[in-house]
Amino acid sequence: MRIPARYNGPPGTANGGYACGAFAGLAAGHQRRPVAVTLLGAPRLDHALEFRPGARRSQIWDGDRLIATMTTSAAEFPAVEAVPLRAAAEASARYRGRVGHPFPTCFVCGPNREPADGFPVAPGEVAGSPGVVACPWTPTAASSDRPELVWSVLDCPGGWTTDPVREPMVLTRMIAVLRRPPRPPAPHVVVARRWRRQGRTATVGTALYDDRGELVAKATALWTAVGVQEPADVREQGDLDEAE
Repeated sequence: MRIPARYNGPPGTANGGYACGAFAGLAAGHQRRPVAVTLLGAPRLDHALEFRPGARRSQIWDGDRLIATMTTSAAEFPAVEAVPLRAAAEASARYRGRVGHPFPTCFVCGPNREPADGFPVAPGEVAGSPGVVACPWTPTAASSDRPELVWSVLDCPGGWTTDPVREPMVLTRMIAVLRRPPRPPAPHVVVARRWRRQGRTATVGTALYDDRGELVAKATALWTAVGVQEPADVREQGDLDEAE
């Protein structure tokens, strides 16, 4: 498999949510239950990656380097509570990534990407709710038909529940449950909450709601702080459940 260059996060490497969604899609044909994806290295773009399937654990390899594992997960986690569209729009005006974004060309939340070329996701802190960010997102027909793009939308807002401008972080583990495709062109709301911070890692939850306030998808993820010059090869794993 190859991840097209368009879907970058840090320069030269894949957006974590897109990679996790693409890898989970490969593993879904071989594993039951939701798939937990652990990123052990930054997947290179437009580069041949090898998928090695397994009944309980699948892997992605880049030559002789293990990039990711996909395992069946019995984890149960709540959906982050919905935020009204108006409150999400007000929160988006407070998006801190417009200045000082560590990865400003990120496909999902990078301010240097044109809306037609990326996802204009700009999550800002919800008034009166520390550790909770939200923003509107309007799906297109193309994005609603591709689960890996929904994983992408669920990814970046979780990182902005911390302060990645001051302390850059990358996605290292993610579980997503997609209940149904988004409904374009209705405005949706993506909301994220920081559940826990421990050392270099943060455990977060994200959720996507439609214009009726109905849950479309939810995720839980682990983010790990890194130096902005060294986003690859993050090997810490947190306490998200993994069923072996």
